[in-house]
Amino acid sequence: MYIFALAGALGAGAAQAGVCDARFMHDGGAVQLKGSGNLALGADLSFAEVTKSNGDNCRARVQGVATFSYAGLPPGKSRLDYLMTVKGGQATFVRYAEAGEAPKPSEGQFDLRMLGLFAYDGRLDAGQKLPGSSFRLKIGKDAPVGGQPATTVRIGEKTVGQKTPLQTALGKLSCHPIRYTRNSDPTMATFQGLTLPIPGLNTTVTDWYCPAVNLVMKQDIDQGGIKSAVEITQIK
Repeated sequence: MYIFALAGALGAGAAQAGVCDARFMHDGGAVQLKGSGNLALGADLSFAEVTKSNGDNCRARVQGVATFSYAGLPPGKSRLDYLMTVKGGQATFVRYAEAGEAPKPSEGQFDLRMLGLFAYDGRLDAGQKLPGSSFRLKIGKDAPVGGQPATTVRIGEKTVGQKTPLQTALGKLSCHPIRYTRNSDPTMATFQGLTLPIPGLNTTVTDWYCPAVNLVMKQDIDQGGIKSAVEITQIK
């Protein structure tokens, strides 16, 4: 469940630019995210077998490792291997080994947008409102955090703020703070043979979207006054 807390995102900062024009969207491309605080999340992703029609239509194999720890629960590490398909700027994912099969969204298919790379696709303006959404996320051995239990994650309406200077791994950038709520239902999950309750999360999130690089370079997470953060630390 914790992987969704990495939701930042890649977007198109200029007309005609799309998610497929991401800085890392090429064979040999890579992105690293690191987290700190109560929700310590991270990911090292690599991109291969990339094919593009234009900025809004492409495919790529996404591989890597996601790490997570949360509120004293055992830390975990999960290998990721997905086929990503972007059509009209919207990304969908299926496990690479099952790439010839139809995805099964009803089972809580993992979506790499939870890792924060594809939430924004377009020019943003201060004061703009973006619609909320919800998705099901698997927890267990077949999912990035482990199997069949699943939780519902609900994202509230997003509000775009005025651009503010932000120090990032790519230097100082002017970035929009985009604020919203993100909540999830409680559930159970098994870690290394131990079944544990996973509490529901009620958080306020700020995505720092930086138009110059078409990326959310940092995400701040506030869970009842307990602070966490996720940052992109490397891109190639």
